[in-house]
Amino acid sequence: MEKEFQELLTKFQCDYNRIAEETFAQTLAENEKVRLFFINENQAFTDGRNIVVDPGQDELFADREALDNTGDFLGWPKVVLADPWNALRIITRAQTIHECLHLLYTDFPGRQMTDPKCDTRNKKLVMGMISNIIEDAYIEAVGCSYFDNMEFYLKFGRVGRLFANHPSEGTVDRKFGKMIRAEKEEAAAKAGNEGTESKDRLPAEQLVDFLDHMVTFLLYPMVHEESPAEDIAMYVEKARPLFLDGSVAASPKERYEYSSKAFDLVAHLIPSDTEELEPQLELIGLRLGGAKTHSGGGNTIGEEQREGRSQEVTTRLFTDIDGYEKENIPKIDELMLAVQSFARDKNAALQILAYEGSFAVFKGNDYDCAVIHKDININENRPKINLNMRMAYQNIYNRYRINIRSYSNRFTQILKAKVSKREEKYQYGSGITSKRLGDVKKRYWYRNVQGVDIPDMAILLLIDGSGSMRGARRKAAMHSAVILHEVLKQQNITHAVVEHRARFEEPEIDVNILVGFDSREEEKLNLMQIDAYGDNRDGLALFWAERYISRNTQNEYRLIIVLSDGVPAHDADDYYPPVSTKDTANAVRKITKRGTDIIGVSLDDPDEFDCYEQLVQIYPNLVGCNDLNKLTGQLLGIITKLL
Repeated sequence: MEKEFQELLTKFQCDYNRIAEETFAQTLAENEKVRLFFINENQAFTDGRNIVVDPGQDELFADREALDNTGDFLGWPKVVLADPWNALRIITRAQTIHECLHLLYTDFPGRQMTDPKCDTRNKKLVMGMISNIIEDAYIEAVGCSYFDNMEFYLKFGRVGRLFANHPSEGTVDRKFGKMIRAEKEEAAAKAGNEGTESKDRLPAEQLVDFLDHMVTFLLYPMVHEESPAEDIAMYVEKARPLFLDGSVAASPKERYEYSSKAFDLVAHLIPSDTEELEPQLELIGLRLGGAKTHSGGGNTIGEEQREGRSQEVTTRLFTDIDGYEKENIPKIDELMLAVQSFARDKNAALQILAYEGSFAVFKGNDYDCAVIHKDININENRPKINLNMRMAYQNIYNRYRINIRSYSNRFTQILKAKVSKREEKYQYGSGITSKRLGDVKKRYWYRNVQGVDIPDMAILLLIDGSGSMRGARRKAAMHSAVILHEVLKQQNITHAVVEHRARFEEPEIDVNILVGFDSREEEKLNLMQIDAYGDNRDGLALFWAERYISRNTQNEYRLIIVLSDGVPAHDADDYYPPVSTKDTANAVRKITKRGTDIIGVSLDDPDEFDCYEQLVQIYPNLVGCNDLNKLTGQLLGIITKLL
């Protein structure tokens, strides 16, 4: 693969796209526990819970000739596949849809694992392969019979593989209208007899050829299949109606019964376990796009037993219900809507990958703070988003999912309460709006009506990041920040989370905007970077916070919640109590008078009140926390009371 395409594939396989695909999979599979992973192993599969897909399968996205041929065959406008990124999206989504449909309609593990007739490893492999072929045809049929906007993804998944210039090793060289096996032609030419190739073949060779014919017959009906060799012609003829009927049977049990009948036709060709059959079947599995879904155990950690649903189908992917070719009429509107969404997602993904954060330096004398801060530098930093932190964030979210839902529901009930709203432009009402007195239609009256509204408030959580916060307090602050962010986000309440600290002997403080008022979704991962080191200079940090909240929000009510475990102390200029205590108290009083409320939260050890007694000298509105397990509840309780 050329370097530019390798780089594009690497960008595409970023966590932004992976999580978007995982979210889609959870929705389609109706299971929020589903996890999706990108690999580069030329296959896609599911074990009943986890889904594995390969966006770069067969290097199709980088094969311009194959993409053009695929688009032409499907009748798609050139613009759909003009960008290799679009091809990656369609390849990935086709695989995701395919595996999600298996999660919905296929049994896990396969029934061959407990079938008495499958009493050897090779028999399990063959039964699994037969079942795989029938199940793949069925789930693609149900995908275009029962779901909207899936057919073009599934068709691309099949047709694209046929046109790939770099097919997986062992696949057949195919062109529409004919199927060529180079090695068979060569053997037939040498013998001067087309049928000679089938003489004296080992049973395993016959078996593999039989399965190869059934894959083509059922999954690639647009390909004109060559006549089967003499030694398997009878099996192919008898098996075709079994595969055809089995692929539209509504229940997994019925489909397995057809698989079992087809298995009986070729059971005598299955070698004993002393002969390794798996490598030979693997070539057919690659034509399927991977056979691990039906291999019967041991695919990934977390394999989960599932019973497939039953669902009637009304058509097939390329043929009608009876197996006859149907006219290909692409839904252009659906395609173009998809292309538009691809462009938006590409732009969002590339913006995140290119985002390096931001850094700015301010001086204390830029603020109307005390003289003691005039020469102190304020380093304002928005960290680069580390997408590798998504799993850590997700683990915290999963742990507190119930708490988040509970608080969010509580907020919803509060917000649903009736509030008084003013409606204007009335000719009669309860009061007069003076600015409308010039209205020639005399619509200067207003009325007070009952309505529902989101509170016009902005909240900034200012977290002490000094060294004394390490350990349990840092962990509690991180978890509380995650829960607070999730709850406020669900309620559309404007908020930000900022960490601050001072640099020991240096005349500088650092303020890290972990989640800004204008943050993108992925900035929440910065909350995993909350740390504990250095000193703290709360007085100056509060003046910065006041300016940040006033310049970045237009809300009527502004609130700063300060999370701290002690009084301010900065070694650079002996900023210690009682000077630091009095300075910070003055800052709180000054900022509050200017219209931004401040509430402090003191973090004490159990049954101790040292921090509370110190901070009460600074914050007139102070909430004591002696139990870190209750910190989140207390933070949300503050907001609840304000609501």
